[in-house]
Amino acid sequence: MSAKPSLREVVIFAPNQLAEITAALKSALFAAGPPLLVLEKTNWPADRLHVPSEVALVVATSGSTGSAKYVLHSAATLLASARATHTAVAAKPGERWSLRLPLTHIAGLMVIVRSLLLESELSDDGEYQAVVPTQLFRALQGDESLAALINAKAVLVGGGPSERKLINEARAAGINVITTYGMSETAGGCVYNGTPLPGVKILIDSAQQIFISGPQIALGYLDDSSGFQDGGFLTQDIGRWEDDGRLEILGRADEVVISGGEKILIGAIEERIRSLSGVLDVHLFTRKSAEWGEEVVCAVVGGNSITLSSIRDHVAEIFPRSSAPRALILLAEMPLRGIGKPDRDTLRGLPMTEEI
Repeated sequence: MSAKPSLREVVIFAPNQLAEITAALKSALFAAGPPLLVLEKTNWPADRLHVPSEVALVVATSGSTGSAKYVLHSAATLLASARATHTAVAAKPGERWSLRLPLTHIAGLMVIVRSLLLESELSDDGEYQAVVPTQLFRALQGDESLAALINAKAVLVGGGPSERKLINEARAAGINVITTYGMSETAGGCVYNGTPLPGVKILIDSAQQIFISGPQIALGYLDDSSGFQDGGFLTQDIGRWEDDGRLEILGRADEVVISGGEKILIGAIEERIRSLSGVLDVHLFTRKSAEWGEEVVCAVVGGNSITLSSIRDHVAEIFPRSSAPRALILLAEMPLRGIGKPDRDTLRGLPMTEEI
């Protein structure tokens, strides 16, 4: 009879406890200290959590599904991710990271892990910055972070889709932007500017679904191992290799919509709409339709010149018109949740500006 694995209780912190979180992470990474979890107090679990002894960090994630899961990382997976990042950006001991991301998410926590590995203090004007697209957009509008981003050696941008126009504008402004792709299950970004980090392997199956393996892959979920297999993680993202060998993310496997019998790749249509003059931000989602089964709704932040007709015409220049959205919500600001992902529940409750 095999012995049951030893379990340890998870220590939970609120995100405003930066000093305590930093000390706990340092202990968990380098001194086999107890595992930790960072959550808003309103989300603390009713029961105490216990995890296998090798777990150093627990990360709550819901992805875009809204279904909460706890991702389990060891010190080895976290340090592998941090070391790969430092290799990619040629970081040196003593150089500093800036913390601009919430500690309830892996991206914010990995900033602390990297800072600990470099044996340096966090600093607003650190050589390395990590932001989400919304923060980058606001910086380019002149907020107080712009100078720090311009002066940084590297600025990681992840946590949501980064439109090419925004990235190009940032680079033109002198910001050394590195686009990142990753998730809680991969200890944050594991593909930089379309290139896998050292030790990371990407496989794309016949359905274009992305499988990631490498030393930074999480141990699994608490009480659930779905998606973790053969030393890697099967994502819900679909992608392809570009001609120059870089990985292009096309969207999510669960965002391939069948409308009126036609297959619509939401990510590709969204990217097309982003290129329309006057569009500042965009998110597509679906709603039920008696006629079409499902139809695409377009939520756009932009000027009054944006109309459903202009969007549909722009999409139809490249894709079949049947792929174009059939409803539009014009917004002053995109409702966000978590680290910067569009809040679909809020969007679904908003009135349509136009529809056909």
